[in-house]
Amino acid sequence: MYYLLLSRSITHAQRMSRTLERAGITARFFRPPMGLTDRGCSYAVRIGEGNLPAAMNRLRGEGLAPVRVFHAGSDGAFSEITIS
Repeated sequence: MYYLLLSRSITHAQRMSRTLERAGITARFFRPPMGLTDRGCSYAVRIGEGNLPAAMNRLRGEGLAPVRVFHAGSDGAFSEITIS
């Protein structure tokens, strides 16, 4: 199980990934699965389930908050979550 942090562009995803990697959080970027976004230029950053709070704190601190966040369940279904 993991989280997908959606970004607005490949550059944003790369910056998010680098920032998280520097913080010791494994983060890989790639094109998001079909159906998660209606924007053709979106990318996603994948992080482990236990890393979401630390990742969000780090990204917000760097001004790199994701556009949307999805949780991937054990059944492979994605559900959007609200981060406050």
